[in-house]
Amino acid sequence: MTATYQSVDVPFEYRHTCWFCGEPYFESFAFTPSPNYDHQKLPVLLPSCQECYGICKGVKASDLELLRDKVKEQLHRKYQKHLQIGVNWTKEELEQSEFEGKALEGFRESAWKMFEIAKARVNYNGWPLTIDGLPIAALSTSFHVQFDGITYTSLSHAVEQLAKSYNIPQEYLEEVVEVVGRDRLAYAIRFAKTTYGYSVAERTASIDSLKALLAEEAALAIPETSKAKGVDVNVGDIAELILHRTMIPPHATQWVLKQGIKTLNQLAEQEDAFFEHFGADSELTAFTYFTAMQIYLEHRELEPEWAEHQDPNRQWFDKL
Repeated sequence: MTATYQSVDVPFEYRHTCWFCGEPYFESFAFTPSPNYDHQKLPVLLPSCQECYGICKGVKASDLELLRDKVKEQLHRKYQKHLQIGVNWTKEELEQSEFEGKALEGFRESAWKMFEIAKARVNYNGWPLTIDGLPIAALSTSFHVQFDGITYTSLSHAVEQLAKSYNIPQEYLEEVVEVVGRDRLAYAIRFAKTTYGYSVAERTASIDSLKALLAEEAALAIPETSKAKGVDVNVGDIAELILHRTMIPPHATQWVLKQGIKTLNQLAEQEDAFFEHFGADSELTAFTYFTAMQIYLEHRELEPEWAEHQDPNRQWFDKL
């Protein structure tokens, strides 16, 4: 009897599992490349859940790698709101929220689980594909991008989804990412969230200022000969002040003093550490604090007389 298809090997621990997303098995999808550049003669049967099976039926792909990525992209789009829960909330914030009403209480109880399920599905890596023990395809993930614990099939896919999640115009975020590079997505999002404006002129001005800032950072990238020694000051001894209509929070000032930071350049070097410290509780808080410190340190640099005689925290900065 002549074979009409090829079944992939399924490891024991993955039986009854969708190869695309890890959900329970529904049916095997018979994949034939389109266009069929490699002249594949028989379709390959891929174990699929009901949803991924339906997606595959509507997708044309020239190889298994492209098919996998197209399925992942469809799952991302369908469950974008579920994935966005992880952008807007932490598990602890949801548990401690005081939602009232049956619908909102239901959201509090189920939201994080919905996020975890969607995240697990888009991040899932199927087992290596073989037929009778022989590999049939070397699937690469070299173009995949991971941000905030979620995997995207490419940089353009990441920008598309993140623009929706953070309510940033996609074209503008693309421009910012092109300037800062794929390795600084978090920086690009923080910049774009606060500078995109509402006109072409404002966006162009923001991009120009970003390019100038990065050029300045590159010029100042020479390691400092000596690192300032930090001082540990009780937060109650640090004065709260307002500069350019921005409140300068004592907790952020305390962290800056403890790290021995007194210039914008030093703050830029410690940016990742800053967001790791304050972002554990809330990304919004970390972003607000970082912006405040930029304003504070810039004012001290541009107004040395004020820094020396009027800054209420000058006694602490003098010790750095």
